[in-house]
Amino acid sequence: MAEISISEVTRQTGLPPSTLRYYEEIGLIHPTRRVGGRRQYDETVLQRLALIQTGQQAGFSLAEVGVLLNNVLNAGGAAGWHELVNRKLKEMDALLHNIQNMKRLLEDIMNCDDASLAECIVLTAQRHPIPQP
Repeated sequence: MAEISISEVTRQTGLPPSTLRYYEEIGLIHPTRRVGGRRQYDETVLQRLALIQTGQQAGFSLAEVGVLLNNVLNAGGAAGWHELVNRKLKEMDALLHNIQNMKRLLEDIMNCDDASLAECIVLTAQRHPIPQP
């Protein structure tokens, strides 16, 4: 397997070296070795970084991405990732519900006239309470 330098990883991914070092620190990626004090990575690090980015875009925290990469994928078991994905889906459903409630509240407030804005906001908020987590 070919090795690539940290500068090449940075060039190909657009990630700064500080991010790569942080990902190392929290165990998301691992250099294969150091040459002259410089990190060398297995070329598969590019795939791993793409998975990290995809996980973050999907709403997973870095800790959750770490669980997915280090525990679930390496173990090859479906139970772990099913549980993680189900939990994330529930979080996303709750977030979506709250966003929809907030959108309705703001749309109603837009119908208020300036003279009674404060009173309208209070009445609108009473009609559309935002649930507490």
